[in-house]
Amino acid sequence: MWTLPKEPRRGDSLAKTIRKFFNDEVKISKENRSRAKKLVKDYVEDEIIPYCKRNSPLPLLRLEYTGSMYEGLKCEAADEVDLMVILHTTDLEVVVDTSEVPGYAKLRAYVNSTLRRYADPWGYIIPAQIRLAWFQSLVIKAKNAFEMKFPLSPVCLRVSTHGPAVKLDHISIDATGAKETLLSVDLVLCFQIGPDDYFVAKPYEGRTPVCNAELLWRQSFSLKEKKLLKGMDKDRRELLRTVKTILKRETTFARLTSYHLKTAFIHCMTTNTTENLSGDRSLEEHFLGFLGSLQIYLTNRQLPQ
Repeated sequence: MWTLPKEPRRGDSLAKTIRKFFNDEVKISKENRSRAKKLVKDYVEDEIIPYCKRNSPLPLLRLEYTGSMYEGLKCEAADEVDLMVILHTTDLEVVVDTSEVPGYAKLRAYVNSTLRRYADPWGYIIPAQIRLAWFQSLVIKAKNAFEMKFPLSPVCLRVSTHGPAVKLDHISIDATGAKETLLSVDLVLCFQIGPDDYFVAKPYEGRTPVCNAELLWRQSFSLKEKKLLKGMDKDRRELLRTVKTILKRETTFARLTSYHLKTAFIHCMTTNTTENLSGDRSLEEHFLGFLGSLQIYLTNRQLPQ
């Protein structure tokens, strides 16, 4: 069941086979990473976000760089990045109300807050309303302003909806009119409440019916996960990237998302008992241990909490 896509050469150790597969099939070139980072800086950081800050009725606090690209977990190509756009709020403006769904909450804006225009009559901020009526509309205006400012830009921008995010595609057009998507940037609107709690406009997708599900905000642990993953050694991050690439190519595991694999991986790596190992032995034990844990989670159809 758990096999590498290519048969290893006779005499190769498991660690050598894993590393060879990573270098041949998973590793992203330095040029590819540099291009993605330059596109983010030139178009998102220098143009789109400054326009949004200047023209938004709601104050934007900062960008946070999340997702696999900035966690060191991206595989094969640097073609997607995730950025959290943090709204500036105070304790006197928004309060968190718990919900019946673990991991979700309702955010209530006080009467004198500008956010009330995106809330229901009881003050609960509606994720779809603020994301579409305000944020996506603002990004579209920023994109239009960019096109007027740089009509001959070699890169054009396209705005669309992608789950809870506003998606900003960076597209090049050559002399023949052929288009190529260079990079897709997911801009995820996020509330920071207090020093450590973050909530994003990710809709509830559970099977159990929930009252007022359209008001729920998903608590995000992206920054904590990023810090945890970046603190792991390079071999372990490369191990997860290798497993992600293998399973992505197996139709049997089509329903497994990066979120599932990352959650399982973090749990496995933070509860393992092989910290005293090093080098090839460590890589092999972590690889086999992660696959064994993942098999248990799949059999039980449940991820660890």
